[in-house]
Amino acid sequence: MRSHARLIKLGLDADPVTTTCLLRSYAAAPSPDSLLCARRLFDQAPSKDAVLWTAIVSAYARSSRPAEALRLLSQMHRRHRLHGGPAPNHYTYASAARAAGAAADQRLAAALHGQVLKGGFQSNVVVGTSIVDMYWKCGDTISARKLFDAMPARNLVTWNSMIAGYTTECMGSWALTLFHEMKCGEFEEIDEFTIASVLTACAGTGDLTAGMQVHSCSIKTGYGEDIAILSSLANMYFRCQEVKMAERVMEGTELESVSKFVMIKGYAFNGRYLELMRIITGRNFVEIAQRDSSAIVSVLAACASLSWLRIGRQVHSLIVTLGCYQNRPCATEFDDVVIGSALIDMYCRCSSIGDAQRIFDDLVEKDISHWNAMTAGYLRNHLLEEASQLFNKMPVRNVISWTAMITGYVQHGLPQEGLKFLANMYSGSGPVRGNLFTFVAGLNACSYLAALDLGKQIHGQAVRAMPKLELDNSTVVETALLDMYSKSGNLSYARKIFDRMRKRNVVSWSSMITSYAIHGMGVHAIEVFEEMLRTGFEPNEVTFVAVLNACSHCGLVEKGIHCFKLMTEEYGIVPRGDHYTCMVDMLGRAGKLAEAWSYAEKIKDAEKSCNKDNDANNVRHDNMWDALLGNCSLHGNLEIGSKVACKILENNPNISVAYIAISNIYADAEMWDDLYKFRERWRSNGGVKKVPGLSHIQVTAAG
Repeated sequence: MRSHARLIKLGLDADPVTTTCLLRSYAAAPSPDSLLCARRLFDQAPSKDAVLWTAIVSAYARSSRPAEALRLLSQMHRRHRLHGGPAPNHYTYASAARAAGAAADQRLAAALHGQVLKGGFQSNVVVGTSIVDMYWKCGDTISARKLFDAMPARNLVTWNSMIAGYTTECMGSWALTLFHEMKCGEFEEIDEFTIASVLTACAGTGDLTAGMQVHSCSIKTGYGEDIAILSSLANMYFRCQEVKMAERVMEGTELESVSKFVMIKGYAFNGRYLELMRIITGRNFVEIAQRDSSAIVSVLAACASLSWLRIGRQVHSLIVTLGCYQNRPCATEFDDVVIGSALIDMYCRCSSIGDAQRIFDDLVEKDISHWNAMTAGYLRNHLLEEASQLFNKMPVRNVISWTAMITGYVQHGLPQEGLKFLANMYSGSGPVRGNLFTFVAGLNACSYLAALDLGKQIHGQAVRAMPKLELDNSTVVETALLDMYSKSGNLSYARKIFDRMRKRNVVSWSSMITSYAIHGMGVHAIEVFEEMLRTGFEPNEVTFVAVLNACSHCGLVEKGIHCFKLMTEEYGIVPRGDHYTCMVDMLGRAGKLAEAWSYAEKIKDAEKSCNKDNDANNVRHDNMWDALLGNCSLHGNLEIGSKVACKILENNPNISVAYIAISNIYADAEMWDDLYKFRERWRSNGGVKKVPGLSHIQVTAAG
């Protein structure tokens, strides 16, 4: 203001150059009235050149008033056309593109691009880069890429804009491909913005190899000690589940602001909650929580995953005390939405559904994420009816809402109901496009029902909804497709999907082994398992269940015993009920009932050390004893069969399977008196009927 007054006294306020400098000073000032002063200065200027117009357009573009910036550009165009005023230059269009991007309006973006073409600025690298960035901010991926490919010249900012755009849109593989093109083509030099964006892409895709290469680049280019780059590196290693490498990157650095949040989120992502709690203890956590609500969300996620209800309630109290929730003085709309959802999720995961319901009911304004969190909480706590009622009351539903319902019903053994939700999602008014998790849930339902035709339809939807490169790199979708085709009887196509997978993980390997096992192709299953070991993948519990199951069904006894020893001795995996069931079944089928009995007797001590859920253990016990009893009946071994029957009847005196199997053994041995006595005892216990098993197969195409 003093400078302005002095210029007026000196008579320099009418000079365009002086006016432009003064306008920029006003625009850069933090005062809320500074933009108004800049506008008055612009309106009172006796002559306005292109630089002054550009300055005011830029001022509005930077001040979260993009609509006014674009209106001024239109006014400038009109004065140029009607009165011969100054025409917009490349800096004007660059500022306008920033405004259109901030408005996130594709219609305005396309109109501005048209004006750029008419003005002949399409070959200008500054304007072209601004338009590319504008399209990204409007969510128009295709237009951004088309313009980028058509640009006759690009600079480092152009490349950075494209890479950052792909990263922001969760298209990490595209970002990495473009980075490779950049390094191999016209641009070899990179800066800290390139490195940060590419590291984020590596984190999103889980591409550890590419991430380590970028780490090397950061050191070679002199950015290896930059705190922002170190934080990005740590985030990448955390997301690739390389916790030790992430810790090594941050060694010797002072954990402040961004880097603290990276460590907190990284530990939460990897389930390393004790390490997380060491960072956030005492005053330290209060300081972090006051700075950024995302730290609170990570701590609540830790409490949810560990079912730490008591600590979760303490964090809830701290949130209220700090005043960063539910319209407190320092709360923001973002805080209310994110923290509210995290609290609902935490209480639901801790099985405190009443607390979650109270938070949901007390919310002044319910965001869609609150509805989704409460619906998912009902489903997680087996309250399907309540989830359905809440879903029907939702004022707006997004893909997360629909996917939660589909997944919940499929996981509760109701795949047909889940598929109904999927059909309604696409057929309703304003249909919602499915995402990766939607397709996985739908494919899992088809696997359960062996519904091949419907699975093919979902496969087609996935191809249309997701860019091909992203689908080909989405291991979780490809694994779900593999499982669906295999369980629906199309093993050859399941193998094709497996062979063309660009990235495999232990789940996809295990799924392929299981596919061969359930089709009775044990030799092929073992071949895939051995190939998995050769490629350096470490098998897990599920992998060995699949391998042992294959050995059991195909009579590969020696191989099965070898794999069981490999699991326990080389990989240090403690056998669970499923492993013992496979071994018992395999040895029992081969007539080695004494060895099978010895494996069955070991399960109690083994599962005590695992400290698993008792109900789950009982189910596994039942499966194992049933398998052994069936084999005793098959081979007519009354001695071991009687022991097994006693074990079964200890757990459930009314189970009919044991009575039927022992009756068959007595009959095969022609021990009629013993059979008569045994049947009388059975009748005296109620003569429980056996519930028949069932399986699914699609007979006609799904409508």
